[in-house]
Parts: sequence; structure tokens; C-alpha cells
Amino acid sequence: MSALHAAVLNAFKSMGWEYQAVPGAEVVETWFEAHHTKVLVHAQTHAEAGIVSVVANTSFPVPETHRVAACELLMRTNKELNLGNFEIDWDGGQVMFRVSNIFTPHRHDERIIASLVHAAVAETDRLTPFLAEVCRTPQDALPMLDIPALMRRQDLLPDVAAPETP
Repeated sequence: MSALHAAVLNAFKSMGWEYQAVPGAEVVETWFEAHHTKVLVHAQTHAEAGIVSVVANTSFPVPETHRVAACELLMRTNKELNLGNFEIDWDGGQVMFRVSNIFTPHRHDERIIASLVHAAVAETDRLTPFLAEVCRTPQDALPMLDIPALMRRQDLLPDVAAPETP
């Protein structure tokens, strides 16, 4: 096991996250219960390059009939992201969020690894209701679906409590 993968395992353990190691690979997988959905997370170590890549999958695939609209949503969402990106497996319709970090040798910050996981889960959870709206749109109505207007909908985001004033 590489030192970088040991840091990944330690990050998961220190956060109290249960996980399953994938036999024969420097990969761990786990599920997170997020606000909108359950998110499958796959964290892979590429030790020789010093890279940890975290991929979070949405809980449902996009039907073939809705993939063009879903791709527009993903591309417009990616434009607004500072970290990571959304992708779609064109053949199967699985949407995923991928974020990676390159670590220098012997400097494997477990807080950064945990932050990659947090970012992947949060972004996947945030996208899920918008993607679900695309998938729920009747096929004959897809040409009229206004993706930028959909992305402006505040009712699809969780309420954020205002900070309390002292």
C-alpha cells in the first residue's frame, strides 16, 4: 500500500466514514446520505503520480432520450464550478462529479482528502434536483426546456439557515 493511499484511509477513518476497500486496487468506496439523495463515492489513489481522484455518482441514470438536455445542464453547471467537474457516461447515462488533487511526495494532507470528498458529495447533491427535473420532463417538452431558467430555481436548493446574531 502506498503512503498516499494510507493517507486516504486515515482521512476516511478520522472523519468516521465507513468504507469498503476494493480488493487489488488502491480504491475505497462508500455511500453518503446527503440532503437530496444517497451518493456513491469512489476514491482512487494513483500513487505513482501523487494523485487522489474522488468520483461521486448520482443515484439514477439519465435516460437516453434526455441526455442532450442533461449534458447542457452539466456543461452550464461546470462553467460555474471552481473545483471539479460533472461528466456523463454517454452509453449508460450515469452522471458523476470528479475532483482530484496532486500531492507532493511525503505531504499527504488528510484534510485536503476529506475536503475532496465533501466537495464531491455536496456538488452531486446540489445538482440532483435539477437533473431530476430534466429527467422528469416529458420527451416531447424537452425542446422547450429552458435550462438557464431551471438553474435559477431557488426552490430546488435546501434552505440555508441565516446565521444567528449575538
